[in-house]
Amino acid sequence: MTIQELTAQQKDYVIETRRWLHAHPELGCEEIETTKFICVELEKIGVEVQTFEGITGCVGTIHGAKPGKTVMLRADIDALPMQEKNSVPYASVNPGVMHSCGHDCHTAMLLGAARMLMQKRDELCGTVKLIFQMAEEIGRKSEEYVKRGALDNIDAIFGMHVWVHLPVGKCNFEAGPRMACSDRFTIQIHGEASHGSTPFLGKDAMVAAASAVMAIQGIVSRINDPRNPLVLTVGAMNGGQRMNILADHVEIVGTCRAFDREQRRQIPGLIENAVKSAAAVYGCTADCDYYFGPDPLINDDRELVSLAQKAAKEQLGSDCLLPLEKMTGAEDFSVYLTKAPGIYGYLGVRNEEKGITADHHNPLFDVDESALPEGAGIYARFALDYLSAHAK
Repeated sequence: MTIQELTAQQKDYVIETRRWLHAHPELGCEEIETTKFICVELEKIGVEVQTFEGITGCVGTIHGAKPGKTVMLRADIDALPMQEKNSVPYASVNPGVMHSCGHDCHTAMLLGAARMLMQKRDELCGTVKLIFQMAEEIGRKSEEYVKRGALDNIDAIFGMHVWVHLPVGKCNFEAGPRMACSDRFTIQIHGEASHGSTPFLGKDAMVAAASAVMAIQGIVSRINDPRNPLVLTVGAMNGGQRMNILADHVEIVGTCRAFDREQRRQIPGLIENAVKSAAAVYGCTADCDYYFGPDPLINDDRELVSLAQKAAKEQLGSDCLLPLEKMTGAEDFSVYLTKAPGIYGYLGVRNEEKGITADHHNPLFDVDESALPEGAGIYARFALDYLSAHAK
């Protein structure tokens, strides 16, 4: 059977699977029942399954009839802490937890692709690994699979995300930066308390903190090259006790989003210099901690971009590809790219005629499910095409 025929064959399975997953969401690192479900579905069709001690998620392995390279296909499986507001038969039955980003779709598509690839094993020139990853929403949890050797001996990896900003029937697989890094920083401003009527007897950590926040924004507007997008956001500033007491301590927390790897490496030092200088003006001191989150996600392997575009066109038609601006959201798929070359893209699920327009991470988020069997087909085609292109 052709992939197009297998797509039609697996259509009901993919949609029904997505609906079960959507109704039974689990938060990152807690996807116990989701992992069990995936393992059962893979084992039913004879896929070799590997689980890992201490973490959720799993890896399935499909061995082709002929030797060759190893390609990995990735789906994330976690949901978000959100109360669903959709009135649909498959709405979440777990209070306060919802698949409002589309990871239920990714899981269902990859399970559908597994069923297709098992029927095409005689044509596989190598090995296909299927990674069902926990906790994408948390940050760098994909590292847990790297630590446990799941990415060892992988020659290429493919991932995609359903995307409500692209219409159904369209997709994007594009070279260059796709998503930003997502780092965070914590700053402690230390001062000295005094009565509010005599501020000259103390060292006002609150005023120093306010100055530090503005100094951080000066990095963006006066130090950064505007040709390299940079977003520094201070999301919280906490300190002080009463209206008439100078704060002796203030904590500032924020995030950094950037696409350029070299620029990103400079940010911790720039923040530290700016904050310590701002605090010193008011006689205060500052400590800075910087946490590197997921790297920028950059599609820099032209061959894989071309193969993904080919798979998409074969599945959806020659006019399916649309351009998409890089975005300052983040994806820990980038962690895998430190182990193997990869490609990441977006599958359109928006349908204005059906009222499917709510954004990701919205309690009304939903997808046009007709896109999902096609997504399974793209997964399967990419694996087949990659292994065929590198057949020994």
